[in-house]
Amino acid sequence: MSVLIFLIILYVLLGVSMMKLFEKAGIPGWKALVPGLAAVEWCKMIGRKPWYALWFLFPIVNIFIYAGMVIDMVRSFGKHSFWQAALSVIFAPIPFFAIGANKNDKYEGPILER
Repeated sequence: MSVLIFLIILYVLLGVSMMKLFEKAGIPGWKALVPGLAAVEWCKMIGRKPWYALWFLFPIVNIFIYAGMVIDMVRSFGKHSFWQAALSVIFAPIPFFAIGANKNDKYEGPILER
C-alpha cells in the first residue's frame, strides 16, 4: 500500500514539475496534468511519434521508456551532462523543477530531431 501511495505522489510531482516545461515549450501547462495527454505531448516535445506513449502501458518496458524520455526531456533544454541525466532518471521532478524555475534555461526543440 505504501508503494502505491509513493507512486501516486511521484506521478503528481512529475505532472506539476512538467507544467513549467510544457509552458516553456509553448504547450499549455494544464496538459501536463492529464495522464494520457501528458505522455503524448511529452513524446512530441522530445521528437518521438505520439503513439510512442503507448509503451507506457506495458509493464517492465515502461521503466526503460520512462528513463529514456526523462533523459531526452532534460537534453531538449540543453542539459547534456551525465549527472543531470542520472538525476532525472533517479527522481525526475528535481531537475524538471530546476529547469522550470531557471529563467535562463530555454527549450531548444526536440532533441531527437537535432
